Amino acid sequence: KSHQVLQLLDDLLSRCQPLMVIVSTILTQFRTWLWVKSAIVSGVKKDGELAQLCNISNPRRVYYLRQEVANTSINALAKAVTMILDLEMSIKRGADGRDLLVVILGVCRLFQVV
Repeated sequence: KSHQVLQLLDDLLSRCQPLMVIVSTILTQFRTWLWVKSAIVSGVKKDGELAQLCNISNPRRVYYLRQEVANTSINALAKAVTMILDLEMSIKRGADGRDLLVVILGVCRLFQVV
């Protein structure tokens, strides 16, 4: 699916989407997945409790988030969040968008099915 990710990224950049908006959106999604996975691993079972703990305004969304993280390693999610945070900091310090591609491909590699 790396090809699909790169195509989507290319589409966003060709539409002049600001780099920080793209990175912030990706970071928000990965943080949410990390919070949900962490709560599940910690033993939280009720959707309402999970939604409150993870600041998810719609408790019905938890059902889908559970499915999205079901076969995902918490370590891979943590590494992805760290990589994206590092990218965000480098962009804030003035780096151009070249690092975005490297980080996105690195994140894709974390979740490849072997």
